[in-house]
Amino acid sequence: MKSTFLSFAVFITLISCGTKTQQPADANKEQTTPASDLMKESPVYDPTAIDPNATVVEVVLKAQGNSMAEMKYDQTEIHVPAGSTIKLLFVNESTDNTMLHNFVLIEEGSADAVAKAGLAAGADKNYVPASSKVLISTTVLNPKAKTELTFPAPEKGSYDFICSYPGHYQKMNGKFIVD
Repeated sequence: MKSTFLSFAVFITLISCGTKTQQPADANKEQTTPASDLMKESPVYDPTAIDPNATVVEVVLKAQGNSMAEMKYDQTEIHVPAGSTIKLLFVNESTDNTMLHNFVLIEEGSADAVAKAGLAAGADKNYVPASSKVLISTTVLNPKAKTELTFPAPEKGSYDFICSYPGHYQKMNGKFIVD
């Protein structure tokens, strides 16, 4: 009986003095995202949100050249004022039937990713992927064709524009700067 009592006493002592699992000091703190981090997220660009009272800026951009070696945009930098509405006339001046081009306005630094995803998107989607990196784009134009886009200037900053037709973006690219 003494050994039963002793065993029971040891058991109770072990339970009451049992080892406590160590928790990190901040384990009980609620995991939240600081408001400052939430404010850093950019609003989604809406190319249809045109302010009817905004100044309209007309831009003409031409795709030129009749070979892969010659192809280029006639401008590599476009400046527009913040808050304006852009009326872009895109003209494919090429005469060679293989020189198909488009205009794709994208987040700065995303040309490689957008072009790669555009290739996967294919001709049916004008080589333009469904991506938040793409702000607005034209269809792929045949030689001697033109199209017009009207869209609000994005937030102040620097953006890129490319031709996402396969193999073109390395030579056909530029900066779209909103001042």
